Amino acid sequence: MNQDISHNERQLLGNLLRASGRDPDGFTAVVQPDGLVRVSGPRGTAFYPRDCWFTRFSRHLDKSFFDPEVPAPSGPRLERKGAENAAAGA
Repeated sequence: MNQDISHNERQLLGNLLRASGRDPDGFTAVVQPDGLVRVSGPRGTAFYPRDCWFTRFSRHLDKSFFDPEVPAPSGPRLERKGAENAAAGA
């Protein structure tokens, strides 16, 4: 059975998420029976060793691993100048 992370960890997690501009309600973190911390966010779930989960999660959050995908821009695509010349020379 999963158990909740500690009260202090929950506060740290909420503070980190708010400071990074993310909604804490969009994330969950629980300790699994195998001892791993499972963190779920808008874009996925990751599993971390209990003793270093917060540090590793912070790094992944900083790299936007949990952020929703950004849709590709709509409209015509711009080509770089010289792209045709470079392709012709290959």
